[in-house]
Parts: sequence; structure tokens; C-alpha cells
Amino acid sequence: MKKLLKFGLVGVGNTLLSIGCYILFVKLGMHYLLANILSYLIGLLNSYYWNKKWVFQYTERHLSVFVKFIIVNLVVLSINTSILYFFVKIIGWNQYLSQLIATGLGMGINFILNKKWTFEPRMNNREKAQ
Repeated sequence: MKKLLKFGLVGVGNTLLSIGCYILFVKLGMHYLLANILSYLIGLLNSYYWNKKWVFQYTERHLSVFVKFIIVNLVVLSINTSILYFFVKIIGWNQYLSQLIATGLGMGINFILNKKWTFEPRMNNREKAQ
């Protein structure tokens, strides 16, 4: 439960960072889908650092962990962007409200995948045999 709360705090921070960047990019004239992708990537880098160090306290240095994190976030980004497109283009909702909803749905998927796959504690051979 403590990890979920920490993940939530990191998520809120990343959400504020991502949405702030998204609004800035849109206000600067960037297409809303490109703004979504770029702002999501900025949040992704921030998220990796805080989730690795603080939430999951994963101290091992493996490139595979970063690659898994990127894969999870690309999956969530594609889901997030699809939801955003659906709400804006198909339903006709406001792009800012749609971004908030898409981000919220993506956060739940992100936590589950990162907890179960990306930052899953590594077991040594002795632990695996037991």
C-alpha cells in the first residue's frame, strides 16, 4: 500500500509536469497529439528517476530495467494517445479534459505493469529453486 501511495505522489507530480508541458506546447501552437507525446516523454524521464529511486527503491543497475520501463510507458502512451484521440475527435470533448481522463486511466495501467514487471525484485538462483 505504501508503494501505491508513493507511486500516486510521483504520478501526481508527473501528471502536473506533463499537463503543464502539454498546455504550454498547445498554447505555443503545437498540434495536440504531438504535444501529448512530447509532454508524456518529459514526464516519463522524471517518472523513471523517482520510481526507481523512491517508490520501488530499485538499486540494481541494469539496462533491462530501463528498457522495460520504456516499453511499459510506450504501451501506456499508445493507450493514452488513443483515448485522447477518441475523446477529442470522435466524441468531440475538450482536449484538456480529455487529456486528464486519458492520463488517469493510463496511470492505473502504468502502476500495475511497473510493479509486476519492470521493478519486480530480482531473485537469485537459490531463491528461484525454493
